[in-house]
Amino acid sequence: MTIAFPDRGLHLGVLNALMADDATAAELRAIIESTGPDGPDDGYPGPGPRLDASLELLHAVAVPPGQVSAITHLDFDGGNDVYMLIEQTLDIDTGGESDDYNVTSLEGVQSLSGLRSLDLDGHGYHPLPLDLTPLTGHPALSDLLLTGVCTGSAALESLPALLTLDVRLAHLDDPEVLARLEARGVTVHRRTPR
Repeated sequence: MTIAFPDRGLHLGVLNALMADDATAAELRAIIESTGPDGPDDGYPGPGPRLDASLELLHAVAVPPGQVSAITHLDFDGGNDVYMLIEQTLDIDTGGESDDYNVTSLEGVQSLSGLRSLDLDGHGYHPLPLDLTPLTGHPALSDLLLTGVCTGSAALESLPALLTLDVRLAHLDDPEVLARLEARGVTVHRRTPR
């Protein structure tokens, strides 16, 4: 059995975490190259039609549960290897900052049972509210950085290992959760008032 995450942006983050293995990087490059030669609308400096085709193919790459459960850290920095691989292979340059890479859902995050750190800065920005409910009861998550508008913030109280929560770039649907987390001993980094 293998795993594919419903959200394309989250799936890219998982692939990035697996790219330390040179064979994985070569496999992903071959997938991107399979979208064919550059056409007149492709290439530097911006995304062309091959980007969407490549992202759909990468989203279809399923990973074994053992590899997924071994991931301890996910982040979505524009300079991550997976974004650079995509852009170099397709000869585009967004600096890894394309909306095509956004994380819009955390559905499936429970499969990342060893995940201790989740940093949703970078491509964690999302135009619609991000539902935090899929995080409910995650057994290992200890460090979490949120951005944008987040709903289902009560899920944060169900994280037994949570030690640090950074919400300086986030708006929670229930800001009272933060005081309850602090009372429990969680370090909460809040936006400083102006």
